[in-house]
Amino acid sequence: LRKVVLKHLGLEDLVEAVLDRMGEVEKIILIGDYARGIDSGNIEIFLVGNSLNTDYIENLEQKIEKLIGRKVSFYLTSKFQNSQYNITLYSKN
Repeated sequence: LRKVVLKHLGLEDLVEAVLDRMGEVEKIILIGDYARGIDSGNIEIFLVGNSLNTDYIENLEQKIEKLIGRKVSFYLTSKFQNSQYNITLYSKN
């Protein structure tokens, strides 16, 4: 399922390409409509980790939006509470 979601959204190569520049990413988690299989045009992603490169991530949102034609919102956190439906796109462990 993870691979299908990544391929469908055009994020397959993107996830691996940006991990080195984001900082200490432990997990990348897709939430919201896309996690539930609804193509609403708004992609919501939690980046979980410490010392994340916020400047790079802010610029990345705009670049991804232009690349895939959808609104992208990144939420940065050091912990993720599993209270809503989600798909883990990347896990360090």
